[in-house]
Amino acid sequence: IFKPAIYNGSVLYELPRPVTALRLRDVWDFERFKVPLAAGDSLVGHSLCGVDVAVEGQILSHAASLTLTEQAMFEALEGLRAMFDLPTTGVKYTFFLYHDAATTTYRKLKNCSTLRFEYDLSDKRRFTWKAEIHSEDPVIYKTAPGL
Repeated sequence: IFKPAIYNGSVLYELPRPVTALRLRDVWDFERFKVPLAAGDSLVGHSLCGVDVAVEGQILSHAASLTLTEQAMFEALEGLRAMFDLPTTGVKYTFFLYHDAATTTYRKLKNCSTLRFEYDLSDKRRFTWKAEIHSEDPVIYKTAPGL
């Protein structure tokens, strides 16, 4: 089941729903060499960098409860903002792409930091939000929270 969530070492926080977009970007680092007057070039040191994640959503429900009032939406937004915030230097979180305890299906990125969090409060019927996350570790793990 598609349930993006943040795990900070003690709390698993499901992102407010619906999550309307979730994009991952892999980037490789390399050095390119070109010999003058020779066709082509060569790449050396080709290695995978960390993963960048762009996630967008609306606050219409959170933790299986509808957020029908502006106050409820704002409280869900404050909770999300608190989870994206890293309280001390060196502390990272785990970002779950999929989290389904019933079928033990997990896909997650470790060592994550928030790069940007943007939210729009102009529509009183639904708040929207966007976040950019960076995982220092390029591996997509298949383990449960805490592992």
